[in-house]
Amino acid sequence: MKNLLEMVELVRGKRMKIAVVAAEDEEVLKAVARAEKEEIVNPILFGNRKDIEALMERTNLKLEAEIVHVEDPLEAARKAVESVSRDEAQILMKGKIKTGDLFSVFLKKEYGLRAGRTLSAVSVHEVPGYHKILIVSDGGLVISPDLQQRMDIVENSILVARALGIENPKIALLGTGDLKNPLTLEIAALSKIFQRKNDCIVDGPLTLELAINEELASKGVSNSPVAGDADILIAPSIEAGNILSKSLIYMARGRAAIVVVGGKIPVVLTSRADNGETKFFSIALSVLVAQKKG
Repeated sequence: MKNLLEMVELVRGKRMKIAVVAAEDEEVLKAVARAEKEEIVNPILFGNRKDIEALMERTNLKLEAEIVHVEDPLEAARKAVESVSRDEAQILMKGKIKTGDLFSVFLKKEYGLRAGRTLSAVSVHEVPGYHKILIVSDGGLVISPDLQQRMDIVENSILVARALGIENPKIALLGTGDLKNPLTLEIAALSKIFQRKNDCIVDGPLTLELAINEELASKGVSNSPVAGDADILIAPSIEAGNILSKSLIYMARGRAAIVVVGGKIPVVLTSRADNGETKFFSIALSVLVAQKKG
């Protein structure tokens, strides 16, 4: 797969229900409207009915959606999470609510949406100059991952890769290789753990240029089986992951989709800075992941 429009083609006409939390957000509504028009989702909007309808009228959006009137964002989160826990919707989407508030509800045991793995944000990038889709994680949720959490971040990324049709992904664990840095040993240990698996190819620590630069790989700078051809980049920290993902979007002028996995259902988690296109692609990616999990 070389671009995100190919991903959209895989889910067009395969409608799934999406529960949107605090839906009174213009870019979110635009993305949901586009996804509905493309026959990707049937939306349920949780939020202030008056504000949602005013936004739809002001932006001339045509959206056939059920609106569940809730004035408080936390209450909107509770009702939306209840709906996915009852399988009335298969995907959850963040609107005008803080990420921490949304997941404080999502992770409550009473809703049964935990799956025994760490939740992590996985971004899928279409980058000019790179020869295929590139997956990056984690740049949004796990602040100081331990070894088990790093394992979960890799597993979550593999799940997304498989949804995209990448059956045996090449995974680069990014790092400098500096032996004075304690993180280097942890990344090396993680690499050894996954090298025993036969459903992916993992190496690290690798620098970014070795992971994605075909020219360096062809010159024999590295004998890594991942060098120059990575499908997945695992960042050493949330800061590095966030900077890398944002650089691919804003400096490399790429396009992106973002999904949170690790729970029983995917969550569309984009930032206020993300445009409607990123939010739309994120919805399509979440539908693809939900279908593969189902």
